[in-house]
Amino acid sequence: MKPGARALLILAFALGGRAGVRAEPTTAVDVVVDFTPAGRKLDRPALGKPVYYYPLLGGYQALGASAAGDDPAPPPLEVAHLVAVELARQGYLATRAVSEGGHLVLAPPPTLVIAVHWGRLHPVIDAPADPAVGGGRYFNENQMLALVGGDSIQDLLLGFGREQIMHEAEQNRYFVVVTAFDYHAARKSHQRVQLWQAKMSVPTNGVTLTEVLPAMVRAGGPLFGRETKRPQTLFVPLAPEGSVEIGTPTVTDGPPAPKPEAKPAPVP
Repeated sequence: MKPGARALLILAFALGGRAGVRAEPTTAVDVVVDFTPAGRKLDRPALGKPVYYYPLLGGYQALGASAAGDDPAPPPLEVAHLVAVELARQGYLATRAVSEGGHLVLAPPPTLVIAVHWGRLHPVIDAPADPAVGGGRYFNENQMLALVGGDSIQDLLLGFGREQIMHEAEQNRYFVVVTAFDYHAARKSHQRVQLWQAKMSVPTNGVTLTEVLPAMVRAGGPLFGRETKRPQTLFVPLAPEGSVEIGTPTVTDGPPAPKPEAKPAPVP
C-alpha cells in the first residue's frame, strides 16, 4: 500500500460514521508474527486447554538514532498488564509461584517463556554532504526492516509492497515485541529456543508511546501465536487516557533485555 493510500484510509476511518457524530480516533498498527520450525509444531490454546507461560519483563529500549525530547517510558507494570490481558484473551495464561512442601514451584507448569519489551526505534541514516550526489549510508536498515517486515522481508522487497515497506523502515517508530521461547529448554539447559515473535509498531509522528501502546497491544493480541505470512496493517482505536482496564493476570519482572530479541534468563 502506498503512503498516500494509507493516509486516505486513515482519513476515511477518522471521518467515518454518521454526520455530526465525532468518530473515535484511530491509528494504523503494523503487525508481523514470525514462527520458527519448532514453533510451528506447537499446539495452540483451545477451549478449556490454556497454554501456561513464565513471564519475563524485558523493559523499555531506546534503539537507533538519539532524539531530543524522547517520550518518558510508560510504567513497566502497566505494559505488563496490558500484554497479559491480551495473552489471556488468546488462551495464554501466566503461571504462578506457589509453596509446595516448603519449596516454591510454578503451577500450573509452564511450557513457554514469554518475554515482552517495548520502546522506540529510529533509523540511523548518514546523509551525504551533497544531497544531489546521493549515496547516504543507512546503518541500521536491517533492524528497521526486521521490525516492519519480519522474516518475510526478503520476499516483500522483491515483490509487491516494496515501496511501502521501505517507506515504513525509514520512519521513527514505537514498538512492542512479544517473544515466546521453549520453557523446558531454558530451564534444563539454559538454551534460548525461540518459538514465535510478534512485533507491533507505529510511526512516532504526533503521538506518544503512552498514547499508542494500548492500541499496539490490542492490534497484536488476536495474532499472538498465529503466524502471519505477510505484515498486516490494522486500524485500531486510540484508547482515551485512563480508559484501559487492567485484568487479573500477573507478570513477574525479569532481567532487562539488551537487544530486540529478548534472551530469557534461567528460570525456576
